[in-house]
Amino acid sequence: MNKDTLKTSFAKRLIKWYKKEKRALPFRENKDPYRVWLSEIILQQTQMETGIKYYNIFIKSFPNIKSLANSSEKKVYSLWQGLGYYNRAKNLHKAAKIIIKKHKGVFPKNYDELIMLPGIGKYTAAAISSICYNEKKFVVDANVYRVLSRFFGINKDISRTSSYNYFIKLSEKLADEITDFGEYNESIMDFGGSVCLPKKPLCPKCIFKKECYAKEKNKVSTFPIKKRKIKIRKRFFNYLIIENRNQVLIKKRTHKDIWENLNEFYLNEGQDCFFKSKPLVDYGKDKIILVSEDVAKLSHQIIKIKFYKLEICDVNNLDKLKKSLNMILIKKSDLNNYAFPKVINNYLKSAS
Repeated sequence: MNKDTLKTSFAKRLIKWYKKEKRALPFRENKDPYRVWLSEIILQQTQMETGIKYYNIFIKSFPNIKSLANSSEKKVYSLWQGLGYYNRAKNLHKAAKIIIKKHKGVFPKNYDELIMLPGIGKYTAAAISSICYNEKKFVVDANVYRVLSRFFGINKDISRTSSYNYFIKLSEKLADEITDFGEYNESIMDFGGSVCLPKKPLCPKCIFKKECYAKEKNKVSTFPIKKRKIKIRKRFFNYLIIENRNQVLIKKRTHKDIWENLNEFYLNEGQDCFFKSKPLVDYGKDKIILVSEDVAKLSHQIIKIKFYKLEICDVNNLDKLKKSLNMILIKKSDLNNYAFPKVINNYLKSAS
């Protein structure tokens, strides 16, 4: 079968497979743009099984765009705990408010308007506009890169912008005779997520196994090609848990960095922990004790974390620290009401 014939039949065969084999997912029950949008944001950088769990939690708490927009940021962040990449939660809440205010609660119906919303990029705008409104827009994500590069043997470095444009144009050619663009997009995403997997793809079950370039050349693990290496940054976080009996000091991370808008204990970053040798205040006989260690592995960072505890006997000293460190004092029993990074949640669970 020549390349032109392969390109003509590819989309039709893929859709035929999808109609028969597609996964039953809760956000596919209808084409409600709110549900599609919510699922797409949650599933960024998230495995399907975990994503469905969080999707169900969000839909139960926020069944529509209005309920999400009217919710507090604190509530949204508390439900997002454990998913990571917290800017997604921030932009989700922000976009919901804009849709209510600017669009009178009606989800934008085209790509150009969708992409103007916070947290919605090319991929998400194409997914929503094609699935919900059948706009002729094509998604390009990890699944698409993987399926197409393996099948056609595309030697393009997907870390380059030019490669994205190449895959968009290829998708347009492949779907030239297709009338339901959303169905095509869902087909290729589902195929990449259930058959043409990153590791241990199910080649024996693949409908394209006889024509797949990567399978024929025994180069499945080679595609897609990505030459740019991620630079991993190493950091050292020293958390000081300042408490007095049933109270503890916490603070929100407000600067542009990981875990923005989440809460944490007093933080000193660096290999040399200054508060061990230099007292924050004159706390007399109170001692700082190392109580736990952990490592947070993010996509671009590895953070070695140490948790220290400081039990303040004198309430006056606790008040001084609260003011000088610009923190808030809460009851330990209220910690569950605040959103923390996963590594701090892990500590709290182990310490309870």
